[in-house]
Parts: sequence; structure tokens; C-alpha cells
Amino acid sequence: MSQRLFTIRLSSFRTLVCLLFIWSLPAFAYAQIVVSFPVSRAVFQRSANNTATLHINGYIAQPMDRIEARIQARNGQGTSSEWVVIDRELTGGTFSGDLPAVGGWYDLELRGIQQDQTVSTTRVERIGVGEVFIIAGQSNAQGMYDDMASAADDRVNAVNYYDQTQSAQEPSIDVLNRFSHLDQGGRIAPRGLGSWCWGKLGDLLAQRFNVPILFFNAGYEGTAIKNWRESAELGRTESIYESGSYYAAGQPYANLRVSLQFYTHMLGVRAVLWQQGEAEGFTNSTFDSYVSDLQTVINQSRRETGKAVAWVVARDSYSGDSRGARADIIRAQNQIIATVSNVFAGPNTDGIQIPRQRPPRTAATFDDVHFDVIGLAEVAQAWNTSLSDNFFRSASPFLPVAAPDISVSCTQNNQLALKVNGDYASVSWSSGETSQSITKGAGFYRAKVKDALGNVLITPFVRVAEKPTITRSGSTVFCEGDSVRLQVSVTGPIRWSTQSTNSALTVKSSGQYQVQTQDVSGCTFTSDPVSVVVNALPAKPTVTAAKTTTFCQGETTELMANEQAGYRWSTGETGQKIQVGKSGDYTVRVVSAQGCLSPSSDPLRVVVNPLPATPVITASGSTTFCADQQVTLTASAEQRYVWSSGQTTSAITISRSGTYTVRTQNEFSCFSALSTPVTIMVRSLPTEPTVRAEGPTVFCDGGQVVLTATSALPLFWTTGNTTRQITVKQTGDYSARVQDQFGCFSPFAPAIPIAVKPVPSTPTIQQVGTYTLEATGTLPGEYYGWQIDQDTITRQSTKLRATRTGTYSAQAFIRYDSSLVCASSFSADFLFTLDETNQGLSIYPNPSLTKRITIETQEELTNAEIRIYTMTGQEVAFFAVGNLNEQKVIDLPNLSSGVYVLWVRSPSFSVAKRVLIGVGN
Repeated sequence: MSQRLFTIRLSSFRTLVCLLFIWSLPAFAYAQIVVSFPVSRAVFQRSANNTATLHINGYIAQPMDRIEARIQARNGQGTSSEWVVIDRELTGGTFSGDLPAVGGWYDLELRGIQQDQTVSTTRVERIGVGEVFIIAGQSNAQGMYDDMASAADDRVNAVNYYDQTQSAQEPSIDVLNRFSHLDQGGRIAPRGLGSWCWGKLGDLLAQRFNVPILFFNAGYEGTAIKNWRESAELGRTESIYESGSYYAAGQPYANLRVSLQFYTHMLGVRAVLWQQGEAEGFTNSTFDSYVSDLQTVINQSRRETGKAVAWVVARDSYSGDSRGARADIIRAQNQIIATVSNVFAGPNTDGIQIPRQRPPRTAATFDDVHFDVIGLAEVAQAWNTSLSDNFFRSASPFLPVAAPDISVSCTQNNQLALKVNGDYASVSWSSGETSQSITKGAGFYRAKVKDALGNVLITPFVRVAEKPTITRSGSTVFCEGDSVRLQVSVTGPIRWSTQSTNSALTVKSSGQYQVQTQDVSGCTFTSDPVSVVVNALPAKPTVTAAKTTTFCQGETTELMANEQAGYRWSTGETGQKIQVGKSGDYTVRVVSAQGCLSPSSDPLRVVVNPLPATPVITASGSTTFCADQQVTLTASAEQRYVWSSGQTTSAITISRSGTYTVRTQNEFSCFSALSTPVTIMVRSLPTEPTVRAEGPTVFCDGGQVVLTATSALPLFWTTGNTTRQITVKQTGDYSARVQDQFGCFSPFAPAIPIAVKPVPSTPTIQQVGTYTLEATGTLPGEYYGWQIDQDTITRQSTKLRATRTGTYSAQAFIRYDSSLVCASSFSADFLFTLDETNQGLSIYPNPSLTKRITIETQEELTNAEIRIYTMTGQEVAFFAVGNLNEQKVIDLPNLSSGVYVLWVRSPSFSVAKRVLIGVGN
């Protein structure tokens, strides 16, 4: 044990105080049926025959004849009921009644009936009929860590509240709004920390009996049995761990008293689960003293409540691995179980998790007294075993006690008289009064009452209605013709002082106005009076003008109203006279001393003819330019124009320096203002340069000529160049001009025409016959020059007869005139190899299926002839060709297909060869 067990965290206390303030406000102030009790997750202790009576109370906010209720089982965990009338006497706007139920987990539904029609419904989810237990003892009962797992079953509940104050008094009644599922990190009122082993025990019991479970925990860490007895008898006890240190007044027993008298009186209870004994290892407790002290505590709890509540006493004395257990304490606990009535045997926890300090199996590290997570599961199972079926048959439960009713009666001054019905030792109202009857104005009120023993009951809320409030749509002091709307928002019947029963009243006359209403109590509530004052209007005024009311813009006239206290012109001005310079209908309303406005005067029309807009001169270009240019000035559109130059057109063209303005005139003969002046500056041109060619102006493509311009000013050629000289390689007319320091260009100098003649493309040589080479190009030449092995050949045709093996090349030429011939580059070399085996004669194709053949000879022949013979020697064709200096094509369509002999001869040549005409090989 350590002193840290006594530490109270101040921040948590401050948070709780804030929450209790919030919970003190009614959560359903505007609902039509509000259930004060039971709240969600409240569990009523069931009887031995598995039944309980649900005591239900609350208030209503609209008239109803009766309240009906029913329960609906959640997930089949209970027995649903039909609608049952629980209250037919709804006097004062409160209701209370009873609804029988069997063990189970329910949603409670209520409905309000008015003239046999349902007018409102409400629902409270998770209301239980099951088992209610109070836990007491020391730290292994209270819980030491709040990170234990939540209860798995939805039906395991607690009041999530921790008594930080350690007060011996019961907490505020609003703590009952903290019923919740027993969750990890939560609390078990009045002092339990976390779910500890009780969440698991709740799961086991809920699943075993199929009913919800509710725990209260009055455990107090580090307390010996003598501390419980002394605090019960003397009200003050000293810590066994620190001499001179005392527990808070009444503690630890006060928490048990609060649990029995405050928490469970309206819910009922099955038993107190007692788990204490570890601290006896630090005291001189004996067998006899422990028996006497525990019996005193049990007797005191029963005497103070008037209920012989059952106790289940665990056998618990293990105070650490070094100190172990005390057999005499276990004997004392067994003695209590055996000799005190309605006390039952709880689990023997001294045998669970021995030793207590073992290598941690969870994130938490435990000491050698308290159980770890695994040990707590064993403790829960041990408690479940102890709470046997025999225990539930033998331990008579104490059932819920119904809360008292509050009677309501009417009084004066928008208040109700409230009285707690019944005879009680004390009454404590939520408003602070302690008398049985109080008279209160608007608000929500409930009372906590105690019987002679101190057992607590809590009445339902009573709602005292607000007096009706009249809202105004505007001021209640206004002028004749206006009105104010008075509105009241209430749910009950109303009556105005005018006898109207509408919720809103439109008032147009002076007087005092009030409204009365009745709330569900049947009492009358009266609003504060509203005073309305209506003032008369002044007479309609007249308006006069000092001069003509039609004029051009820029002129004005004066308007005047007849005399009165104040003036409100349609322009917003407030003087008796106003100066008007705009077209429109002008009116005035005069203001009386009471601030009332007269009707508007008859309108006085003022016509102000507009001036033309100040014209804008737009220049078509720069207003500073050279003498070879001009600019057009254009005025913005209007009826007439008057330029400073005397012209009257909308646009004028300017080529001389000067300053120009314009005025316009519209259809009303109103002149515009003078335009912004435009200044024109015209600059003279510089002298043109001299341009000459430094060579011929006609040349072949690839050639060039230099042109030279002469001037002291910067030069600009037609090519875009700005140098003194340019080199020209393309056909065109070339000239130059100069530019002065103002950007003005001179005229161009006389152009020099340049003609660049095309050069024939570099030829390509290909062999087009046995002895024939041909030079071709995309731009053919007029004639060609040939070379063989760099020797010049005199022939200049496109085709050349190749008479010997060698490397051939060709060049194309075009003659433009006697002084200009353009030549291509030489072609790529072409290697020709002479066929020495064909006797200087080539015939192809051979055979010729088309009967067309080509004949070539290696040498040029003169006086040549061609003869064709059959294989029998008969001549069938003869051709005298004269000079045979190129390919000779012969068509032989008349010859029959077959094999022939073709003979070519001249005075210097004679060769014959076999040919196949019209047939294949």
C-alpha cells in the first residue's frame, strides 16, 4: 500500500463540477412529454419471481387526458408489453405511475392521449429489470487501474461518477443522469475506479440470467475493517499507514451509506458484495476484533436503511507476496458468514494469482497485492460461482420504492404553489428551499425527500411556465397610418385584453395591451402590458420653383416647401429649400414635432437636358509622325461637331503640325465641354542613300554580288540588313533607305535588279544498254560533258556509247547567253566493264516473247544493215540503218514464233547471232 492511493486529482474534480452544472439543466425543456425517472440504463431490482414494478414519473408541456406506457424488449431480451394507462389525473402538468415488467432489457415508450388521439410520444432506451449490487471493501474491491476492458455485454451498467469530494453527504441528485455502460476508463459511483473485475462479472451474470446488471462501488483503497467500523460509529478514523492522517469525515463508511440510501432506494438492491482483508496484514486485528467490527458495519447498514440487505463476504486476507495471507482473518470472515443472518459466502481470493507479482502479461505493471488482468478474470469467475443459484433463491432482494408526487395549485403573480405529497423527515428543493410547499415562478423544479432513516427519494420535475411574452414587430410609438404587430408564442389557449384569441394582434390605435394564457396546470399567466401611442400626421405640403424647371445640365433651379417643423425631400435633403440640377419628379414630406411624416406633396417635374458627353478624340495612329504619313482624328459620336480647325465633320485628316480640339452639340442644342487637346507634330524626311553593285548583277546560282550603300545615317536594306554592304545570292530588286534620329525613313534609293540563274542538277549516270550510259538530273542541262578515267570525251549528248572498260562521269550545262553558262558539279563516278565475249554485238531481250528486240554494237557503224534468216537460210527481214551509233529497237510482229539468225554487217563489221522470237528458252 502507498500514500498515492489517497491522492485526489484536482483537474478531474474541476471537470466534474462543470459537468454537474450542465446536468443540472433540464435536458428536455421543450419536449411535450418529459420522463424525469427512470433514466436510460437505470436497472430496477427484480423480485424473487423475476418481476419488478417500474415507477415512472415526469411532466407534460401540453394538455393531455392520460399517459400510457409500454416496454419493448431489446433484441428479444425480455417480454414486451401492451400499452397501459399509468396516469389519468394529470393535474399540475405532472404524471406518475407504475408499469409491471419481468426481468429483461427494454426500451420504455410513453404516449400522451388527448380526446382519444395521440398528441405526443417519447422513448427512453435501455431500461432494465435485473440485479443491482453494491460493492464495498478496499482497493481490490474499488479497483486500482481504469484501463481494464469494458464489459462486453450491453446490459452491464453503472453510474459513471467518482466522488472526488469525499463528502459524507449524498451527491447532487443530478448525478443520476450519469447512468452508462460499464466501460474501460469509466467510473462506478460513488468511488469505483474502472471496470476492474466487475465488468467481467457483469457479463457472466447477464448472460447467465439473461437480465441486466447494475453496480455501485463504495470500495475505498487502503482501509482496514476498523476504519469501516470507526467511521460508521464515530464518523472519523485514522489511516493505518500514516499516523496522524485521517480520512475525510464519515469515510469510508459514508460511501456505503450513500449507496444504500441514495442510489438504490428508488432502484432496489440484491446484496452488498464485500471484498476486504488485505489491510489486516498491517494491523493488529484479531479474529475476535474482525468479527466484531464487520458485524458492527453490517448491523449499522441495516439499521440506517431499515433494510436487512443481504451481504456476500469474500474470504480475502492476502497482503503481499512477502506477508502472505492471514488464516485468522479468513476464519473471522467465515464466522460472519456462518453466524450473521442473510450473509452469504463469497469467493476465496487468497488462492488466486499467487504470487501476485509476476512478469507482466499486459501493458500494465502490477504490485504484489493487486490482481493483474488475468487474475481479475479469475476473480470475476470466482464471484460468479459464489453468487450461485442457491444464493439468488435465499437472498431476498429489496425492491424499488416509488417517488412521491407533487401537487400543483394556482397563485397570483404568474407563480404556482408546489407541494410534496406525503410525510417525510426532510424536503430539499432543487431551488434551495427546504419546506414541503413552495411558491415559484417560471422554471423547472424537483425535490429530494428523506424518510426518518435518511433514505432518499427524488420527485419528478415540475415545469412552471414562463409568463407569456409579447414581442413587437417595431416601435410601439408611431404615427397615424402605421401599425405594430404584437405576437405571443405559447402552446395553450390565449386571450388578449382586446378579447382576441389569435396568437398575433395588429394594433393601429393607442392603448394598453396584455395577453393571458393557461398552461397544462390550468393556471392563468399574464404578460406584462405593452403601451401603444399613435400620433396624428401633418397636412400635405406644396412645392414651388424659383425659375424655369427645364434647362441644360450644369444649370440649377431652387425648390421650396411651405413652412413646417422638418422636411424630408425625395432627394434625402432636410432643408426647406433645395437646389436641383437633375431631372426628376421632386416631392417633399414635412415632419411634425412628434416626428410624424405628412403625405407626400404633389410631384414637381424638373427636366434637365443632358450635355453631350465630353468628346473624346481618337487618333488613328501616333500624333508625332514623319512627313510621308498622316493621322485621322475622330470625335466620339454626336449630332454636330465644331473643330478648332473650323471643320464640322466627325473625323478630320491631319498632315501638318498643330493642336486640335473639338466640341459637340446634341439634339437639345446643349454644347459639350471642350475635348482634351491633341497635339500633332510632323517631322521632315532624310535624303535617300546611294546604292551601287560591286560586280555583275546576273550570275549562276551559287554565285554572289556585293551591293554598297552610301550615307551618314543608319541604313535599312530591303533584305532587312542594316550594314553598309550586303552580299546578294538570290534574284530580286535590292534597295536601301536611311533613318534619322526621329525614326523617319528616307525614300528608297533606285532598286538594283539581281538575276540568279538556275544551275542544272548534278547528273546521275546509269547503264541503259549493253554499251549505253545515260546522264539524268531533276533539272536537266542543255548539254553534257563526259569523262572517262578523267579524259574528256567530245560527245555532249545525254547518252554515251561506252566502248571500253573505265570510270565514267558527266557534267550538265545550261547556256543563258554568250557570256553566262551555268554548269553542275560532276556526277559520281560510274564504273563500266566492257563485255569482251559478245563479239561487239548485243541483242536483247533474247528470247523475246513480245517480238521486240534492241540491237547495240560496241563500235559505231556506218552503212550498216540488219538481216534476219530462218534456220533454213531463208531471209525474212531486212533493215538498212545507215549509221548504227546508238541502240536500235526493232519490232517483228509479222514473224512467226521460232528461232532465227540475226546478221549485222557494215563495210567494217559482220557478226551473226541466233535469236528466239515469240518463244521462251
